[in-house]
Amino acid sequence: MASVTSLGLHQPTGLQYAIQEHLLPVDPKSNSYEWHNYFDDDADSIVDEDELLVTPRSVIWSRGGVFRKSYNFDLENELVSHALLTSFPSVGPLETKDTKHKSKKEVVKRSTAIVVFLKTQAHVYFLSGTNYVIHLPFEVECAIAAPNGVIIQRKLRVDNLAAASLKFPKVPPNSFVSSQPQPWSASSSQLSTFSIADLGAPKQLLLQSNSTLKDMWEPPALNNDANWPRLFCLSDPLSELGLVVVQPSKSDMKGRPRSSLKTSILDTAEEILHISKRREFNKGGDAPLVLTLTLNRETSMYTVWRMAYIGEESMSEKHRVPSDPSRRRSSFMPGTATGATTPVPNNQQAFQESQGVGGPGQKPSKKPVDVVKEKSIDFVSTLDPDFDGGATPRRKSRRVSSMLARADLSSKHERSAFVDLASGHPHATSRRGESMGSQHGRSSIGNHDAANGRNFPQAPAFSQSLNSFLEAPVDELLDELRAGGDFDGFHNMGLDDDEFDALRHEVLLTKVCSVAAEHSNVRYSSQHMPATTQCKIFTLTAPDSAAGDPEGNSIIICILDPDEKKLLVLTLNYTTHASLSHESRLRGKKKDKAINTCSLVTVGRANDVIDACRLDDGHISRILVLTATPDGYGDLSLQAPWSVLIQVQLPAKFAISNTLSLGHNATPCAGRGGDFERVLSQGPRALRGLRNSSPRGMVDILDDEGKMHQLQILLEPQNPHVRKVLEVCRAVLPGSAGGEGMVVAWWKIMQWLRLETVETVDLEWSALVITLFSLFLCLSEPKPKLNKTHTTKKSKGASLHSQNGSHLNPRGPKQHHLRSISGAQSDVKNWHKTQAQESRNGNPIPPWANNPAWKWLTEMDGADSPNDFNPRLCSLMNKQSNFIQEHLDLTRDFMGSSFGESTVDSTLPTSINKEIGARRSSLIDIVVGLHLLREEHKLDTMASDSFSTGAVTLTPVLTQILKWLRWPNWFQYYEVEEAQLADLGYDTGSSVEPHLPAPFECPSVYQWIETSFISQSRAEFVTLPDLVSRRFPSQYSWNKNADQWSHLTPRILLLETFFGLMQPGWSAAQFVEGLAEAGMDTFLLETLPEAILAPLQEALVHCQMEPPTTWSKELLSIVGREDVNLLLAPGERPRHTQSSPLVPSHESSLDVHAICLSTNDPESTRGFDGAAEVDRQTITRALFKDDRRMNEAMGILNTTRPIVARCKSQPGWTESDLLEAQKDHAQMLAYRTLAIPSGRGLLFFSARAPLLTERLTISGFNLSCVMKPDNNTVGIDKNAFTEEKVCWSFFHAGVAAGLSVSRDAKGIDTSWILFNKPAQDLSNRHAGFLLALGLNGHLKSVAKWVAFKYLTPKHTMTSIGLLLGLAASYMGTMDSLITRLLSVHVTRMLPPGAAELNLSPLTQTTGIMGIGILYCNTQHRRMSEIMVSEIEHIDIETEEEPLRNEGYRLAAGFALGFINLGKGSDLQGLHDMRLTERLLALAANNKKVDLVHVFDKATAGAVVALTLIFMKSENQAVARKIDVPDSLLQFDYVRPDIFLLRTLAKNLVMWNKIEATFTWITKSLPAAYRSRSSLEQIKLLTSDDLPFYDILTGICYSIGLRYAGSGSFVVRDLLTHYLDQLMRICCIEADTFDKKLTRDTVRHCQDLVALSLATVMSGTGDLVVFRRLRSMHGRDDSETPYGSHLAAHLAIGALFLGGGTFTFGRSNLALAALIVAFYPIFPSSVQDNKSHLQAFRHFWALAAEARCLVTRDIDTNQPVPMPVLVILRNGEQVQRHTPCLLPELDQVHSVRTDSTEYWNIVLDLESNATHLASFKATQTLYVRRRPAHDANSSAFQATLLALNDGEGASPRSLEWLFELPVFSSLTKAERALVLPPDLGGARGIHSGTKETVVDARLVLENATIDSGKRDRLLGLKLLFGWADKSAGEGKDMQWIRSEVVDKLKTRVWMIAEEGQ
Repeated sequence: MASVTSLGLHQPTGLQYAIQEHLLPVDPKSNSYEWHNYFDDDADSIVDEDELLVTPRSVIWSRGGVFRKSYNFDLENELVSHALLTSFPSVGPLETKDTKHKSKKEVVKRSTAIVVFLKTQAHVYFLSGTNYVIHLPFEVECAIAAPNGVIIQRKLRVDNLAAASLKFPKVPPNSFVSSQPQPWSASSSQLSTFSIADLGAPKQLLLQSNSTLKDMWEPPALNNDANWPRLFCLSDPLSELGLVVVQPSKSDMKGRPRSSLKTSILDTAEEILHISKRREFNKGGDAPLVLTLTLNRETSMYTVWRMAYIGEESMSEKHRVPSDPSRRRSSFMPGTATGATTPVPNNQQAFQESQGVGGPGQKPSKKPVDVVKEKSIDFVSTLDPDFDGGATPRRKSRRVSSMLARADLSSKHERSAFVDLASGHPHATSRRGESMGSQHGRSSIGNHDAANGRNFPQAPAFSQSLNSFLEAPVDELLDELRAGGDFDGFHNMGLDDDEFDALRHEVLLTKVCSVAAEHSNVRYSSQHMPATTQCKIFTLTAPDSAAGDPEGNSIIICILDPDEKKLLVLTLNYTTHASLSHESRLRGKKKDKAINTCSLVTVGRANDVIDACRLDDGHISRILVLTATPDGYGDLSLQAPWSVLIQVQLPAKFAISNTLSLGHNATPCAGRGGDFERVLSQGPRALRGLRNSSPRGMVDILDDEGKMHQLQILLEPQNPHVRKVLEVCRAVLPGSAGGEGMVVAWWKIMQWLRLETVETVDLEWSALVITLFSLFLCLSEPKPKLNKTHTTKKSKGASLHSQNGSHLNPRGPKQHHLRSISGAQSDVKNWHKTQAQESRNGNPIPPWANNPAWKWLTEMDGADSPNDFNPRLCSLMNKQSNFIQEHLDLTRDFMGSSFGESTVDSTLPTSINKEIGARRSSLIDIVVGLHLLREEHKLDTMASDSFSTGAVTLTPVLTQILKWLRWPNWFQYYEVEEAQLADLGYDTGSSVEPHLPAPFECPSVYQWIETSFISQSRAEFVTLPDLVSRRFPSQYSWNKNADQWSHLTPRILLLETFFGLMQPGWSAAQFVEGLAEAGMDTFLLETLPEAILAPLQEALVHCQMEPPTTWSKELLSIVGREDVNLLLAPGERPRHTQSSPLVPSHESSLDVHAICLSTNDPESTRGFDGAAEVDRQTITRALFKDDRRMNEAMGILNTTRPIVARCKSQPGWTESDLLEAQKDHAQMLAYRTLAIPSGRGLLFFSARAPLLTERLTISGFNLSCVMKPDNNTVGIDKNAFTEEKVCWSFFHAGVAAGLSVSRDAKGIDTSWILFNKPAQDLSNRHAGFLLALGLNGHLKSVAKWVAFKYLTPKHTMTSIGLLLGLAASYMGTMDSLITRLLSVHVTRMLPPGAAELNLSPLTQTTGIMGIGILYCNTQHRRMSEIMVSEIEHIDIETEEEPLRNEGYRLAAGFALGFINLGKGSDLQGLHDMRLTERLLALAANNKKVDLVHVFDKATAGAVVALTLIFMKSENQAVARKIDVPDSLLQFDYVRPDIFLLRTLAKNLVMWNKIEATFTWITKSLPAAYRSRSSLEQIKLLTSDDLPFYDILTGICYSIGLRYAGSGSFVVRDLLTHYLDQLMRICCIEADTFDKKLTRDTVRHCQDLVALSLATVMSGTGDLVVFRRLRSMHGRDDSETPYGSHLAAHLAIGALFLGGGTFTFGRSNLALAALIVAFYPIFPSSVQDNKSHLQAFRHFWALAAEARCLVTRDIDTNQPVPMPVLVILRNGEQVQRHTPCLLPELDQVHSVRTDSTEYWNIVLDLESNATHLASFKATQTLYVRRRPAHDANSSAFQATLLALNDGEGASPRSLEWLFELPVFSSLTKAERALVLPPDLGGARGIHSGTKETVVDARLVLENATIDSGKRDRLLGLKLLFGWADKSAGEGKDMQWIRSEVVDKLKTRVWMIAEEGQ
């Protein structure tokens, strides 16, 4: 070992806390508490150590030496029996329902928990904060942490634990007095078990005092429980206990019938001792090996088992099923109650006895189990309506809570309530008679698996047949448990052995081997104690270098018996078969499925072992053994089967005060003496034990006084370079005699250096060099005589060895004087000391001495000639001894000592006692291995000379060794490696004899890379795996050691793999893909030398501009395109920096006046998160940046400001007349205001995120009017506008507020909605708010019980809003609960004979529509039948206000259309309903005169139903029948507005025939009207033209829907023409009733055409359309009805939909929603719902699509305008400028940004589904600004861009940097890379992290040619070769430009010329 240090006395961290809280006495004895330590076995882990201090009443948790938490159990009134720390699969929020679609490779998160066992309950405390209480049906004897949760061992009866020889013989099993249940095999034909099943489960008697014949042998009170399971598994605190079962081993299977090979319960005599940790033996494997150890005290045998979780192919596949009722915790048997609020199961999970092969353990039949189960359950449910399937509880109640467990169950309260609750009703009679033999279900003949192991229920709520446990009162049971008596629960359950098969078999044990324990005495005193307390067990894994099996790992299991002082050591071999070779890996073959086997190899035993433990330090593990000695002191040693024994020398003095302790000591001065005694003391008098071993070599030694002394025994070097060298030695020389011997030799040399008090700067490095030299001097010279050349005393000022080994006293005259800082006096000695301290590990001078900035240190005196000065050779000119010579002397001294002789002869691979061939091959392998390590370091810029304290180099050591080996080619390679080492003095007197020839030419990594790059294929190069495979072919396994090789030489192996993949003629993209496949990542890229990086960066730069759209995240991160990466994470947004787009200034943007004005504005965004709205406003402002159209639209749709109006005064009016006229005018304008909210919902759609802590304010109406020019405010009669009279306006206001809540808003849940519920009565605004949340999809996250809270008061508006909202949120799901909710609000859906509904007709209309939406696109037959019958229904004429008015039947038509949306050509199961014929009869055929009043109401519903069903079907027959009649005579028999609907229906059916041309419109009109198709000739109003106007409007409406959201200017101009003409016709004077009637129809048509126009231009804010809509809003005459204003405001809102960020889609659902929302018949007044329910006007939300593409800077998160090229799937290209609306996504092929300032990015919507999902989630493209250098190909453009970028920036303080010589040659574009224009801003943060071309160029120009390093010059040669190859292929180099390469070539040529 490297060192042993005493760290002081060690106590539990929580001990002081326990004493202060009086949990322990002041000076507690060690047996008054338990102390457990937990840590991660991984050597690289950084997790702190956890401690548990267990007292009888509490558990104290500490972490990292700091007290964290205390858990107290005084309330439970029970003592703590066990406590442990374990991990469970994460029990956070349950996964969503799409768990099955998740990838199997997804790693399950694990949560750490403390599990505390009391007598009757267990508490699980997760460190994250949650906790659970589990009630136990038995007393726990011991518990052990498992990979998943805990393995629990049940406590057996005391009498059953007696030794086997002391028990009386039992009655034979076939005796009539036997009550022992016997297992029967499935192969027997008769049942051999006596069963009470046929007695109908009689109530058992508690025979406490009576006796049976059995009492002759055993006490009467005790029943035999030895056959019941003893081991249980708790792998999830929310699931049932599982069973631990045993799989028969192969030896046990021989000769047995196949039917008997089932899993069985582990023998109860087996006691669990140890379970290994997850990933302890195979860290990288898919299925971790977990070993379990048990002891059978009856047979005195240890057994090793392999443990696995049943049903887990890998641990990561275990997902929790959400809302699975069977997961509810029940602490008792399945099918029984816990005595608290556990749900009652419907049936018992008992198996079914049969005379065939059915049984609990049988294999399932070949038939798919799920199908069988589903069919069985369906069959049973038809017989038993109460059947719920499986063990699903009907009542999902929460498991016993912590409070219940603490308060109720620990007291003596009456618990009968719990019993009743648990059993449903204990005395309830069953609905059906109990069947005979119900304990096991009915017996049957044949193979019947009873619905996958579950019987069907025989009793309604709780079967009394499985057991009679409920007859044992729960309070008696708990009292018995608390009183300390043995648990009698299993006996009272009446369980046979086989009943335990109902428990889930969770853990499977497979036997590996058994070993005799060889106990020499019978321990009567300890027979009742758990076996875990009788022995100590630990495991360790042999390192890869010590493995004997080429494919195997050795696992060592150590079992210590402290009583007998015996140590049993088992060696197992764990083998993985079917792994691949390295070559196959290079060719990219997939790995075969590995087969793992585990077998016993050897058994070793040791006596006189007092104690032993595992000692870990980093990656080195040993067994620390404390053996007895004759003097009673004890002896410590380190041992391992693969290594030699090493004695541990304890320190002479032991510290008292623990330096690592962070715990608080209340009395720090107590018990301390003087200063010296406080710190140090003499060692312990005797060693009694080892405790608490932990990583980093920590262990506690127990002395005879009971004190624990903490020691740190370091095994692994602290110097990372020394560690790496030793790891290479262990890797290239596998086996205990090879590399492991090197480690032992290094330990011994460390001991020797300390014994001899040799002092060097780095003791570990010096020991390593001595170790390496010893290897070779063994073979090169005879043993030297002891000749000490080193100092053995330490003294200040003495001549000390430097870290590089040189003496610091100068030998010989000093030639150059070095000035001190003052310059006045030379101080030579201190200079040499400083230099030696700084230049460590063999380099003669420190690396900073290469820097010209330090020249002043070696300035010459004036007397000397300047020509003689060379600062780099300053120290060499002093004739002092060097590093090599000093360490050679030390090596010879060591080998001459007796300590060294034993070491060299026994441990080194070149020892004399080894065969000469093996010694020589070991030498070669170590030299080649160290050379490859050095070559690896050349490829890492972090490893070469980045340390300020000196370069870590093996060069001088290897050069010396090569001189001894006399390999000329290798020596020449090293001789010119570095200029600094050229004149080092080497030992030439020795050499290895006989001569060893060099195995091959010295491999140079730079030459290999150059050759491979130029040839574009892999050149030959020896790697570490090749070296080992050549020497030890049987030992070699790439798969097994892949991690080891990758850790030692990652870059060489990566490049080897890459060159193996490389093909000539690769494109840049293939080049990068090859790099990624080889394992390249950004860290490796950034640490490669610049010359090697240049060819790689060339490919990266090419791909960076436009990476392929198919690339993964890893590939994109390699090329630095994180902006594209965000496209591969749908919905993910980058960090939100709150950076303002404005330049920061100190001027205030708001004054007091502006702030005060904003407080009066109720429209301000109180209740909303300002940031979300600002974001939307920023985009909207960018969309409409040229004018104020958006502000105008917001002003028009504002209801909180008073209206400004003008009332013209007529001559002769008095003031009172004027005032009356103004009031009338204000009254008319008030109706216009009430129509505004519907439009405002469209304008602010999905714009805001509510603040969850504030109520959402729903604005009302300001109906007052400011009359110009006098500015008088005129009020209105408020009685005419109360909320009851205009309730629909307030409803629309609520919808508008709710629709402004963003679809992506978080936290919209039950609590927030109830928080916004009106405190008093339900309001109309809140009703609309609920509808809006439903349309946005937020009601899906609301608890369904909230619906009943809202529906109970029967508030009509609330019922309408909630029912429609729920239906919209659950659209197309057919959710059963929502169906029931809707059905009870519809008379037609109630069963026959049900009571009449006292509900408003409007609510019933809502219910009908809701059904249609809920069953959207499902083609549900039953619902379709109901809707058709409702449309056709013939009313009784006597009803005053019939339910089935036109609006109701229209809703039924819409519902029918939604259910069969677009399915006209495929009606599936509806053909026999004659659906089409019945609807056509209502829509277009002649009607009976006596029923015309019925059919008149039904016509509209039938027409819209046909429209939606046959939409886009191109069905000409239906289109022809639904079209308007051919003859004008027939027009008199059709209502004019039906013409509009029928025209719309025909055109939507013939979808592809619609054209936006005047010609098509003319052709679509009846022949009589075609001449007037342009409307320009119409000058008069006549009612004869009503059909003409309606048909023409229907054509315009169908054009509007056909081109909805397209923004087409052609369509806009066409519809604008008709809108203008209709507006003109509206203004024609109407002086008769006929003309007024006609004008009303024309106005109606004008409103619909305006809506059609807005639908086409939705979201565009088009000015042409907006001007006309604004004039429509300005109508203030009394002729314009409420509905006309409503349509105008809907059109304005649609034009600016979502502030310009949304538009309407053209899917079937979107078109149906638009038809519903913009239905052609508008309400005549605020309260009019006769023809169409006003709540449907908001269905446009289902058609809104977010298609506004926004480009954002990924660094600032601000929107940036940018040109984009939209490529459509038909090949057409459209140029747009972001932010912009895209065409429909299914028409877009791809979108490509087209910017010179930013990296371009391609959004592939056709072939990349991830891109499409990402756009739908965020509508954002994140772009990254490219540096000026990369932005353009020409230097002129790059310079111009750099100047342009820097123009607006303020003058910077770092400009002077460019005056330095090094930076003076940089161009403007390159300067912009060094100092970005926005230095210090968000973009500057990114620019400073990655290497730029300037960095590479400066390194190549300034740190390569003058470096004095050969490898740098070889790198230049590689770069020149690559540049010549690229030039020959005609490629332009973009990373290192050709002019830079030429400049470098010139410098090299000039230096070569000078040298000549």
